[in-house]
Amino acid sequence: VTVNQRFEVFFPERRPFFLENASYFETPINLFFSRRIADPQVGARLTGKAGPWAIGALYANDRAPGERVPEDDPLFGEKSGNAVFRLSRDVGSQSSVGVIYTDARLQDAYNRVGGLDGRLRINQNWVATAQGVASATRTGDGEELSGPAWDAVIQRSGRQLAYSAVYNDRSPGFRTALGFLPGGRGPSRPGRPRTRAL
Repeated sequence: VTVNQRFEVFFPERRPFFLENASYFETPINLFFSRRIADPQVGARLTGKAGPWAIGALYANDRAPGERVPEDDPLFGEKSGNAVFRLSRDVGSQSSVGVIYTDARLQDAYNRVGGLDGRLRINQNWVATAQGVASATRTGDGEELSGPAWDAVIQRSGRQLAYSAVYNDRSPGFRTALGFLPGGRGPSRPGRPRTRAL
């Protein structure tokens, strides 16, 4: 049931193009939620692993922004361009470091997000993950926003004790047009003010 929901609902991806090797784009902060690309016309994806290195790159346009507006709207018939790049490297046993960059564009508006992340296996029971990112956004109204976001988790799992400590921080100017942030601080599409649905 999605009627009268305060926050948007997370629906899992079902399209094979986005499902294959989707794990290559996963980070602690969900910066790539492929269902943001609602109606792609063309797309290309490159994923692979060589030794300790893993790479993922994806581009797809989206016809939805130009189809959801009246014919007299300046956005009518326009397509957004959406790109994601992810590079990670395994370090030691079950640890890794990585970088990610996302870019969503619609006419003169854009949303760019980039950052670093890491996973550290401390021992058999303890694991720590962390990510720091920053975004730069220009809305369809010409407003410019920017800001960082941070995420850190330390977890212990064992037969007698499970423990986790979580730290999240999102600045007021942080936006991720291609990501999914629970709790209502999710994105607006870069080509529109937040008050209009696209």
